Amino acid sequence: MHLRLLAVLALFAALASSLGAPSGGPSHSKHPIHSKRPIRRVVIVGGTHGNEYTGVWCIKSLEATRVESLERPYPSLDVSTLLGNPAAHSMNRRFVDTDLNREFSEDKLLDTAAAAAAVGEEGLPLTVESLRAREIDAILGPKFDMDRTTDVVIDLHSTTSNMGTTVIIPEGDALMAQAAAYVLHQCNRDRDDDDRGEARVLLHTIPKRENRPNLSSTGRHGFTVEVGPVPQGVLRHDAVENTQRAVRAVLEFLERRNREGEHAILRELRGRYPRGRVPCFRSAPARVDGEMSGKIRWPSDDDNPNFPGAVVHRSLQDRDFHPIRRGDPLFVELDGSIVEYDGSHGEEVYLIFVNEGGYYYRSSGTGIGVAVKAEFDLEHGRLMDAPALASDNKDMSKEKEKEEKEECASVQGDCVE
Repeated sequence: MHLRLLAVLALFAALASSLGAPSGGPSHSKHPIHSKRPIRRVVIVGGTHGNEYTGVWCIKSLEATRVESLERPYPSLDVSTLLGNPAAHSMNRRFVDTDLNREFSEDKLLDTAAAAAAVGEEGLPLTVESLRAREIDAILGPKFDMDRTTDVVIDLHSTTSNMGTTVIIPEGDALMAQAAAYVLHQCNRDRDDDDRGEARVLLHTIPKRENRPNLSSTGRHGFTVEVGPVPQGVLRHDAVENTQRAVRAVLEFLERRNREGEHAILRELRGRYPRGRVPCFRSAPARVDGEMSGKIRWPSDDDNPNFPGAVVHRSLQDRDFHPIRRGDPLFVELDGSIVEYDGSHGEEVYLIFVNEGGYYYRSSGTGIGVAVKAEFDLEHGRLMDAPALASDNKDMSKEKEKEEKEECASVQGDCVE
């Protein structure tokens, strides 16, 4: 309790200095804008998970070199930064009570607002993260007021998994799809094959923005950058550089789109992707309400739900974005017996966030992410002829659905770092 009180005090101390607006101010550019809907307000978030230091370093670096890093190269954009979870960051923890990156669905935000009205009657009924989510929603949004919400939220994460540079976007957001294609090009331009390059695109397929629980969904457009492998609470120069490269590419895309026009940048991207199709991975659909996407869950220890009851098989370690087939080794149990992949998501799928340290926490969603190779349409951001997953079947038996919901009752999102 003492620890939580300190965290709450740290949170409100941070809010007192940052609540009015994220760090940085408007540039009020006089440069002409040549696009159907220009992008003005961009917020770059680091530290949504407090022990992911890469994003925090990157936003601090941007503020330390604001003129050179932001104002001169991107004069049409009003770019600011925000520390996502200051309380958890000060404690070098992923979160204090619950995963902040699972707190931004419509249901969660509305529940938090209702519970906040009761503060004072019975002490503090909300978690540190639910309170912080409400404050962030006020700063970046409100999420459900499209006239006032931030144009683009770029959320910076690191992962203990071997994900390289992965940009995560929602399916159907044409602007973010084009931004992702631009980042893929910029980060992989010295390579021959984007599928084997250091940068990849991951599409989530939750169609309704109000159902997305991740922080970047508070903006009109959300863009997440994942870089790994990086241990929790550690800074690696190469990871910082890869993150900075991706951020520069996103901002460059938005600046060029504002100044040169939507059609000019699309023409350039079509030159890179002549068929108008961009390689990506698409995550497995969520099976439980509140999830971002599906996972293969490992069993949890009887005495500690955050401790796995099985370890990821050595043949899968550091093999993110590699295929696994029915019958391949998946987990090793305490007695040494091997659990094989049972084909529950398809005969062959690709694994993502393999042995991610943040997914040892039940509130973040335990297990390994699942995806398939796909392509999206450059102009509209829609998946094109994506391979089917067994988990795409929406007609699961009621018994199976009930079993999975009970198993994951406390999980409020999956596969969104």
